[in-house]
Amino acid sequence: MSTGPTAVIVEDEPHAVRRLSMALRSIADLTVLGVARDGDEGLALIRRMDPDIAFLDISLPGLTGLEVAEALNGARTSVVFVTAYDRHAIDAFRLAAVDYLLKPVEFPQVVEAVERARRRGLEDRGRADGGVEALLEAVRRAGLEPQPPTPEYDAEMWVAGRRGAVRLALTSVEWFEAERDYVRIHADGGEHLIRQAVHALEDRLDPKRFLRVHRSAVVNVDRIERVERKVNGALTIRLMSGHRVPVGRSYADAVRALISGASAGAGRAPRRS
Repeated sequence: MSTGPTAVIVEDEPHAVRRLSMALRSIADLTVLGVARDGDEGLALIRRMDPDIAFLDISLPGLTGLEVAEALNGARTSVVFVTAYDRHAIDAFRLAAVDYLLKPVEFPQVVEAVERARRRGLEDRGRADGGVEALLEAVRRAGLEPQPPTPEYDAEMWVAGRRGAVRLALTSVEWFEAERDYVRIHADGGEHLIRQAVHALEDRLDPKRFLRVHRSAVVNVDRIERVERKVNGALTIRLMSGHRVPVGRSYADAVRALISGASAGAGRAPRRS
């Protein structure tokens, strides 16, 4: 039985969850006990699992990350904040926290955060260096209270057409295909080419509607007809147009999570064969 630290992730962005999970899996003796997608679920998960470390996004649906941390005041769980706030502003409260991760998280920083938590000791997490209360006060002094959420993702984009620019609704897009410094957009039987790296485009897409399934492919979840498994175990996505998109090995877990979530009743379920 592992004697290493335990952790949970409280994060509503699937891409951020994937990066954190991959980084934490690289730490041999650390065990991830669960993932929560909003603040209320996260608080319940932490209280139920009593982890050593909670990787906690500041801006969450329901309870904010600060409200979750405040509710944990006096608990033994160490809080490592995950945030998109500017690095210089973060310095105002860094000493009061176990650590923080700036999005997009980098693997070495995740490992360092775990090591900082280890050094503080696994016996009395909640009260180290003034505990959560001092952390919350420092965050507030720095003016970093989360603001009401604003729309983050594009609903449409402009692409070149024969007679000029064309407005393209992203709901009409079936999938995006990377071609070096360009992205080919497959939408309702037509194709458009834009000059943009696929990772930059992915940042503009709602992760609840678009899923990266390969380093060169992002698919519209609503256009998935089924997920097929080959004899060798590799996955392929069949889209409603009949086009098949291979699933990269490092993206297979995200596709399986999509299937599991849909099977549990969260939206329309892709059929698996």
